Amino acid sequence: MNKVSTDGGGVGIKGRLSVTTFKPDGSIRDHREGDNVVCVGGLTAIAASLVWSGIEDVAASQGVTTPTFLTPLWGAVGTGTGTVANTDTQLFTEFSRVQVGAGASVPATSSISAQTTWQFYFSQPATTAVITEAGVFANAVSTVNEGTLMDHWLFSPSITFPATDTLLLQVSFSITGV
Repeated sequence: MNKVSTDGGGVGIKGRLSVTTFKPDGSIRDHREGDNVVCVGGLTAIAASLVWSGIEDVAASQGVTTPTFLTPLWGAVGTGTGTVANTDTQLFTEFSRVQVGAGASVPATSSISAQTTWQFYFSQPATTAVITEAGVFANAVSTVNEGTLMDHWLFSPSITFPATDTLLLQVSFSITGV
């Protein structure tokens, strides 16, 4: 978990991703789920977005003329290998990306972390791919490896994404006091 600590407290952000492939009949072919690395660029994008949401109504009077959002948000899957690091700025070998299709949040309680979740739906690929990694790009476009990599996940065993199937990438960030 990435932690920002102060005198006796702080905030932690933990990322978790899942990848599921679905057969043409809608049944699950394969599924992977696990914790990921929240990237430095992602933490920076989240912090800048929080600042903007707090000053948006008075930004002009403060001389701030450029809004900072996480959008457009794109999910990506890849076929690469390597060692994931919090300094990563792109996937090792990006295969495909799609814009966010759904999002939700869960409020924090005294015993449960606040959570944000986004889903990315990938239609049938032109060719079968063996997926080994995934991530989310903030301030992104449809171009491969463009935008700010918020999180990066390399998983094993890999998951085959046949040309007949669809894929769902789900990304969650838990935000908690530490």
